[in-house]
Amino acid sequence: MKKLIFFIVLATISITSYGQYRWEVSGGVTSSSLNIENADSNRGVGFYFNAGYGYVMGVRAKTSIVFSIELLQRNSEIVGNVFGTNITQDFKALQVGFNPKFRYLFNRGKDRFRPFINAGPAFRLNTNVKLGDVDLESEQYEQLVISGVYGVGFSQMIGEMFDIMVEVGATNDFTDNIVDVDSKFFDIYARVGVRFRIYDARR
Repeated sequence: MKKLIFFIVLATISITSYGQYRWEVSGGVTSSSLNIENADSNRGVGFYFNAGYGYVMGVRAKTSIVFSIELLQRNSEIVGNVFGTNITQDFKALQVGFNPKFRYLFNRGKDRFRPFINAGPAFRLNTNVKLGDVDLESEQYEQLVISGVYGVGFSQMIGEMFDIMVEVGATNDFTDNIVDVDSKFFDIYARVGVRFRIYDARR
């Protein structure tokens, strides 16, 4: 048992010492559509802000796990029957969430230009939901929304410690936004940002 514990501790230290730590901040726009039963919807434009911490793994820094906190405004125009009323109004949801994602980077670790793909779940809390000019009560909308996030992009090294990032992607809900109503967002997003490395040790 002691040998097993020692091996686990040694392996953890080895992995940690081999990894790199990077921070990233980005922002952009979302184009959202609410897929809702008994009504039609049109796309609306919102914003997307993301602040993440990345743990880089593997030879040539090709893989990483990025843990991000995100804030996004999702807007969609609803045309139809919602809450027993035929309406044409905007549905707006301000959400804050946590998005752990796996990222794979192409090219070699020392290349200045590196395309990447990433995917992962998102756990988001509805903090403010509005239908038209009316704030919905908390019992009318789901508190927690679980989504998937899928993106492609690239980073361009501009110094020994900084990268410029560009990413486009999509996010889709697995759970509803309105209580007892089939109501899931599908977003297309685009964002730009900066990534900062704690130290420059690209492989």
